[in-house]
Amino acid sequence: MIADLILISGFLGSGKTTLLKNLLSLHKDKRIAVIQNEFAPSGVDGKYLKLSGDNFKLVEINNGSVFCVCLLSNFIENIIKLIEQYNPEIIYLEASGISDPISICELLNSEEIRNKVKYAGAWCVVDALNFEKSAVFVQRAKHQVRVADKIILNKIDLVDGIQLQNLVKKVKEINPFAEIEQQEFCNVQSIDLNQVNSFPTITVKDKRPEEIRTAVYRTTQIISAEQLRFFLQELKKISIRAKGFVRVGNNEFKLFHLTYNYFEIIPLTDYTGSCEIIAFGEQMNLKILRQLFQAAIK
Repeated sequence: MIADLILISGFLGSGKTTLLKNLLSLHKDKRIAVIQNEFAPSGVDGKYLKLSGDNFKLVEINNGSVFCVCLLSNFIENIIKLIEQYNPEIIYLEASGISDPISICELLNSEEIRNKVKYAGAWCVVDALNFEKSAVFVQRAKHQVRVADKIILNKIDLVDGIQLQNLVKKVKEINPFAEIEQQEFCNVQSIDLNQVNSFPTITVKDKRPEEIRTAVYRTTQIISAEQLRFFLQELKKISIRAKGFVRVGNNEFKLFHLTYNYFEIIPLTDYTGSCEIIAFGEQMNLKILRQLFQAAIK
């Protein structure tokens, strides 16, 4: 059995563990595993989850981020052991509140776990009361929103209507492609998890692949607007879904989103960092993705 892996991110105190607790209650008929990652030496959140009484397997990885190279082997070792011993149907990976989650796709491309885990999407919890304060000082808070497939706008009971309206607008500016759900106490009701593998624009001629592989490509190179369109025209031939942030000038970035034969490009504001592209496809790998990008900028 291949387990669905759902990444849960969000800045410190946004409500990630509360979301997990609620999701666990919706999956009483499933074999669930939870991986919690904290920078601290011990995890208080894990103890809180255990108090829920739900039946699930908990793995805690502390003292750093699972997305850090120094913990990569530790993460892979833990997830392989988890799958072999527990055989979960769903794995929730709760990332540390100050982690940058985009590397999860790279981790899942590891030879050891590629055929054991399927990336089923990223959920990001946004604190409606404090997000704008956090985003001003911590770029990663915005980045967590940018890479999300679904955004839980939490604690809406703590803000007024105008504040909420402005926050929704801000979140959509950062990530206009994600599904947004407004909640109090992360009280989600939906258990639709496969954000990556569900395609609302699927047509008769489109084929759903048996296996979806992922690739992440990072570069500091600049790609012009014309070259970007050429790149995406070629990428859509082999990718069923892709998204990324690309550098089109010295201090200018664009955000793109691709689903089958459709793609959209929009200006990206307040972004600092490298070009980062995540692509999904039956034959997708880093070598192919890199070659397509390099061919486009020549």
